[in-house]
Amino acid sequence: MPDTHTTDQKADTSESTASQPVTGSRTDRLQEFLDAPRRALWIMALPMIAGMAVHTMYIVADTAFIGSLGTDELAAATFVAPLFFLMIALTMGLGTAVTAVVAQSVGRGDSDGADAAAGTAISSGLFLGVLFGGVGLASGRWMLAALGAEGRVVDLGWEYFQVLAAFMPLFFVSSVLRSILAGEGDAKTPMIVLTISTLANIVLDALFILVLGMGLRGAAIATTLAVVISVTVFAVLLLRRKTAFVRLRVSALIPSREVLVKLYGLAIPIAASMVVMSAGSILFNLILADFGSVAVAAYGAASKVDMIVVLPIFGLSGAAVTVVGMFAGAGRSDLVRSTALYTYRWAITLAAVIGGTAFLTSGSILRIFTSDPTALAIGSTYLGFMVFSYPMMAVGMTTGRLLQGLGHGFPALFITTLRVLLVGVPVAWLAVSVFDQSIKGVWIGILTGGVCATICSVLMVRQLMWRSDPTLKAVAAGV
Repeated sequence: MPDTHTTDQKADTSESTASQPVTGSRTDRLQEFLDAPRRALWIMALPMIAGMAVHTMYIVADTAFIGSLGTDELAAATFVAPLFFLMIALTMGLGTAVTAVVAQSVGRGDSDGADAAAGTAISSGLFLGVLFGGVGLASGRWMLAALGAEGRVVDLGWEYFQVLAAFMPLFFVSSVLRSILAGEGDAKTPMIVLTISTLANIVLDALFILVLGMGLRGAAIATTLAVVISVTVFAVLLLRRKTAFVRLRVSALIPSREVLVKLYGLAIPIAASMVVMSAGSILFNLILADFGSVAVAAYGAASKVDMIVVLPIFGLSGAAVTVVGMFAGAGRSDLVRSTALYTYRWAITLAAVIGGTAFLTSGSILRIFTSDPTALAIGSTYLGFMVFSYPMMAVGMTTGRLLQGLGHGFPALFITTLRVLLVGVPVAWLAVSVFDQSIKGVWIGILTGGVCATICSVLMVRQLMWRSDPTLKAVAAGV
């Protein structure tokens, strides 16, 4: 990478020199972002962080509600989590792809390309939702048993999972609609909709679990009803608005081969990265299962703390997809590079500060999810290792999202595979099964994977963003 000081000077100069008139059908939002690149990142990031904070509140509340039902229920939900995550991996991949492609289209002033990407994503997302949901309903119970769940935990997990699988198409559509707005540079509207649906989810959780006594099935019903609310609000807003870069048209819902290749050429590796993470979670659960269901429950509870720590990094890196995508589409390699360095700086700083705070207060935080003393001790030890891993997670997540915004999906897949499957899981398995280490061996595996992934991230960013023109792929997409 070039000297940071030199690049920062370039970024500051860009803030004042990037204000040349933007012509054609490009939006005012693009001009605003070109005029103030750093401000643009926070315009996108702050609403995303706020929305994720509200969603994290739901996760905390949902886990607390489920935890109040008992250790078996919490373990069942933990077994379902990677399975459900596996099913929605393509949802997340498709959503990120839509954001990147729409943002690049905004940068190029290509409104027809943005319309085609949005329509194709909606129609193909519906199809995939039906397909994935059907697979889940047909084999969900078997998959839970294969993951290591036994006896009553299998029954509880299936009770929870089958409702989520039945409504899988809605998860796809909600993600796509949200991502269309993000690609246009509108993070505020998705934040408002997410807040409404999340608060509704918390209220419905309390109603179905605490008042009506519906257990895990009640939690699943609450989640699906919240998604129904989300899809409805997004659809109404998108169809009623009078001025926007993307126009939802019936003709655009007919998929074209060119658009499908462009979208899924990016979405598939992104989704595969999610699958790798889900597979890693499954494998770590299998290793932890040797220590008993309490260890699995502790890992599930401590993982919720991970979500709190990385929340601002998710927001920053998610914002970078839109901002960097627009700059790449506009052919501004200088802004792409300066925005990348600025994002890294903030992501690493926030990860270190919030991660350290989470570790120092781990006892109080973990008690929100479980009161089991053994689970509390295991979770606290896990967070002691993770405080060193969080800054490395920030580097990996930021790298993946920056490159996705530029149209590169495979680098993030390789980095994730290296961190989880090639290093993390094997080291954890060797430590526990071969060298007969305690549960700390699992945490050492996770930390070691993070070190290797960080080194790989730096090398890839140097090659794709500094040794070559980072805007070539985005600009060429409109030719």
